[in-house]
Amino acid sequence: MSSEKSSKTGDVLDLHLLGRIIRLAKPYKKYGFLAIFTTIFMAVVSPLQPILIQRTLDVHVANGDADGLIRMITILLGLLLLQTIVMFFNTWITNYLGQQVINDLRVRVYRHLMSMKVRYYDKTPIGTLVTRSVSDIETVANIFSQGVITITGDMLQIVVITILMFVTDWKLSLICLSVLPLLIYASNQFRKGVKKAFQDVRTQIARLNAFVQEHITGMRVVQIFNRENREFEKFREINRLHRDANIRSIFHYAIFFPIVEIITATAIGLLIWYGSRGALSGTTSPGIIVAFILYLNMFFRPIRMIADRFNTMQMGMVASERIFKVLDDVDQVEVSGKHRAGVRGEVVFNTVRFGYNEDEEIIKGISFDVPEGKTLALVGATGSGKSTLVNLLTRFYDYNEGEILIDGVELSEWDLSNLRSQVAFVLQDVFLFSGSIRDNITLMNPDITEEKMIEASKRIGAHTFIQKLDGGYDYEVMERGSSLSVGQRQLISFVRALAYNPRILILDEATSSVDSETEQLIQVAIAELMKGRTSIVIAHRLSTIRNADEILVLKKGNVLERGNHDDLVKAEGAYHELLQQQQIAELT
Repeated sequence: MSSEKSSKTGDVLDLHLLGRIIRLAKPYKKYGFLAIFTTIFMAVVSPLQPILIQRTLDVHVANGDADGLIRMITILLGLLLLQTIVMFFNTWITNYLGQQVINDLRVRVYRHLMSMKVRYYDKTPIGTLVTRSVSDIETVANIFSQGVITITGDMLQIVVITILMFVTDWKLSLICLSVLPLLIYASNQFRKGVKKAFQDVRTQIARLNAFVQEHITGMRVVQIFNRENREFEKFREINRLHRDANIRSIFHYAIFFPIVEIITATAIGLLIWYGSRGALSGTTSPGIIVAFILYLNMFFRPIRMIADRFNTMQMGMVASERIFKVLDDVDQVEVSGKHRAGVRGEVVFNTVRFGYNEDEEIIKGISFDVPEGKTLALVGATGSGKSTLVNLLTRFYDYNEGEILIDGVELSEWDLSNLRSQVAFVLQDVFLFSGSIRDNITLMNPDITEEKMIEASKRIGAHTFIQKLDGGYDYEVMERGSSLSVGQRQLISFVRALAYNPRILILDEATSSVDSETEQLIQVAIAELMKGRTSIVIAHRLSTIRNADEILVLKKGNVLERGNHDDLVKAEGAYHELLQQQQIAELT
């Protein structure tokens, strides 16, 4: 989102956006009505206190009516108790409403993100999406707890107080409220200044979070290149800017609140001056003067808070706009294919064309077929299109032209969930979640029992090393599996794939990051995993694909050569040249 658009949202009350936000509370409308009712109740009932106190002084105290005085004190205490109870419920209900809304909204955003195409994540920073899903959504709650309902209640209370003041004594009201233009001007300047300061604080928080997250993740690089001092100075500078932004926001509060106090004191001073003259002349009673002092305190208190609450609401609306921008992005995977049959494993690519960008084609009319239960290997230099082909097969991306068939059915006709449940993808860079090895194998799938998990581990050859870990299958894996070796992580990914019992297996350079000894163990696991399954293997080490039924040699999105290992070696073409280069590299 551009800063221009954000600024516009903050300067103008976007009623359409506000309507979308309020509609988020529709499932909890009874709490919304209760919040509105209690807010109106407090706005109307609170100004009754000065009236009761005026009557107590002018009628009962002035006439020495002790019984009436006790009766009025009892009524005042009852009113105060009632206000306290209603205020408690109002605070609880508005905050409860806000928390329910952001709970639902966060679930909605996360579900939406899970349905987006991989292309969306290619162009959107992950840190931005984390901010939208966490802190921005949290800000939306303030619209309900400190925003629309509260501001409406404050303004209603101001109107009620103003009416009561003018009904009681219109001349005294004009004298007291003569300072109002100055207060409005000060509030408006405060609103503008603190809004800019808040935006600056949010910007600096984002910079600070991004820097800390990136550098903690890349701490090994920082240390190995002896960059600690330099990166620390960068951190100090970013932290200084964050501190300064907060100090600027504090500065506005430090000026505004004393100004409001001075204006309030000036209004009370004018009240005392004019009211005392009226009391001496007999046109104003002491009860009216006391009532007006209370009116003024009740009048200026919400005005003092409204400017701050408007900024809070604006920040919530800016955050909401960012969230709705994510939700309104419709770059989602179509999952509504009707074909739900079991997958046998026959894969056909027919003149498939694809490009990540419209003006740059990566796959240029490639055709091949993989019969059920056979193995296809893809080799070629970086950028030749190997990973792109398997990304198309799993529908991480949708191709531009041609067709991809699985068991003779066009890819888009398959129910995506059903299809992916029968395809396993083992990556070079294995991703393990924080949690137990058991959870990383089963991914919380209730269909994978303890027996199935252990059987898969034994077949892959991972059961022995898992049993040696502290806790066995309950061993807690650190973030991204950092507490395990590369080979151990790879074996766990094979166990996970086997436990899901796929019909189509995709191996994306699964042995390129391990040593030769570990590779031999993994090759045994791969052989076990590939039994009876259609397999597509992206190979970095050509020695691992000697037994593939067919090998495609790719170059810049085209098929350069095809055939089995022996045929391609005899042809002495590109594959033979790649094999020789790799053998020389291994010897040196």
